[in-house]
Amino acid sequence: MTPPARAPLGAALALLLALASLCGGAASAIVAVVAVALVLLVAAGWPVLLELPSALGTRIVMATTGLVGVLAALSPPAALSPMASIASVCALGVFASFVHQMLRRRRSELTASLTGTVAGVVLTGLVGCWVQAVRAVETDGASLAAVTACAVALAAALVVLEAPLPAPLAAGGAVVVATAVALLVLVTGPGGASALLAIAAGAMIGVAAAASHRLLASLLVARDPLPSLAVAATPVATAGVIVLLAARLLG
Repeated sequence: MTPPARAPLGAALALLLALASLCGGAASAIVAVVAVALVLLVAAGWPVLLELPSALGTRIVMATTGLVGVLAALSPPAALSPMASIASVCALGVFASFVHQMLRRRRSELTASLTGTVAGVVLTGLVGCWVQAVRAVETDGASLAAVTACAVALAAALVVLEAPLPAPLAAGGAVVVATAVALLVLVTGPGGASALLAIAAGAMIGVAAAASHRLLASLLVARDPLPSLAVAATPVATAGVIVLLAARLLG
């Protein structure tokens, strides 16, 4: 999968999440399905992208953490807030990362394997934030427009990041475009959100997308087919926590 093919994949995932958020009572279930696909894409490509020595074990730990995060978002424990639930899932993933290293027969490149796996479980754990954001709309009166606007802004930013432009210009353009899209959707949409909060949400989405993309796309194997799945899906995964925050602040 070449770099131009990654942009449609990442943008398509973000647009699917935007469309799923508009599906009324079925929104959380549909978003959860997209979130599961997102978890599997990140888990499949991440160990190869970072060239980790125990790829299968890392994939299992990452995928399990992400799936538990999505399930916890669909049926959150009554005693935990959404953010506490996500934090608990990530903590369990970190613990599982250590267990994975202890179960390895040959513990070569132990530091790289452990740190890479921990970073991966945090990424897949954060995917549940997309489901948490939609659940917050259904149960707590959070802003549906914020979820949709952030997802569309993310899709636009990812397309700009793969444009044939110098890297700094593409990154700056992604932030500007994401901010403009979020502002347009939130201010002109139902409820008329605060322009300042809309700008902040869009800018955070753009910065997060540009930062993760620039970091991962610079790796040696980033253009190979399997690693490129993680390059495409990671910005969408990391944006979930921003979407959850925006939905609650704008609700």
